[in-house]
Amino acid sequence: MHDDEFSDVPALAAASGVTEPLRASRQVVPTVPGGDVSAIRWSRTGPPVPAREARITYLHGLGIDAHSFDQTAIAVDEPAVALDLPGHGRSAWRADADYAATTTAPTVLAALDALDVPPGIVVGHSLGAILSARLAALAPERVTGLVLVDMSPDFAQRAVDRIARALEAEEPFSDLDEVVDRAIAARVGDDRPTLLREARHTTRLGADGRLVRRHHFPHLGVGRSASVGRFADAWPDLEQLDVPLLLVRGDRGYVSPKLHQSFAERLPDATIVTVASRHAVQTQAPLPLAAAIRSWATTHGLSDGVEEPPSTSSEP
Repeated sequence: MHDDEFSDVPALAAASGVTEPLRASRQVVPTVPGGDVSAIRWSRTGPPVPAREARITYLHGLGIDAHSFDQTAIAVDEPAVALDLPGHGRSAWRADADYAATTTAPTVLAALDALDVPPGIVVGHSLGAILSARLAALAPERVTGLVLVDMSPDFAQRAVDRIARALEAEEPFSDLDEVVDRAIAARVGDDRPTLLREARHTTRLGADGRLVRRHHFPHLGVGRSASVGRFADAWPDLEQLDVPLLLVRGDRGYVSPKLHQSFAERLPDATIVTVASRHAVQTQAPLPLAAAIRSWATTHGLSDGVEEPPSTSSEP
């Protein structure tokens, strides 16, 4: 880990209009099963962090890491933990390369126990959204509210698998600019500073001096593939929820208008907010996402003392 891992927190806070941002620190916890899990802890004070302070858990999507939620966490301004999912970021790789929610959920729950995270809101993006639903089903006492970021269980499984295979086939990079150029070409986003920040956090120097991804997928070796599970399996988990549910979708993301409609029909009590963004809402529209979370949490009594933010351009 580099000493400057959190050097851009002041700039993110300034861009978020936050004068006294939460303090970020890195914590690695050994868990059984599944190996070590690395987390970013957002707290009111520096280490040692008061026990059971975190009120929100952030779970990122496939191929990225906990840093993707940095600006959202700063803007929401509630003590939190953001995990590097198994096989991602600084967390351990699984020998079987099985990263399905059903497989990794026990590891994540063990990590939350080790981090002394109390019951609270769970925010999951993409694969992290499917995982968050599994956590709520396995440990309902832990989850007071669930936020899905640009993901519905109806998202086509062939597209999920295609994304995983593309991550496995990704070649090393000569420098950070090449990481950004490829992301733009793949229509991941178009804001170079945002993509450069993501590139800095999701890559490391490889043995040959080129940059490689931190996550497991491109390191599997010839003839091996990873599993990310069946996203449709999350429907039973979501349908048995007994807590408030929020879906925040990007208008150019993976939850199309058709999936939006089917989600609303299947879960009529859920709140759905649309923001201007591609799939990675937490990096491309972190402030509208934070505003949606804060407003929804206040409405449902999940965030005592948190004022409702000013209205945004989101549509219900």
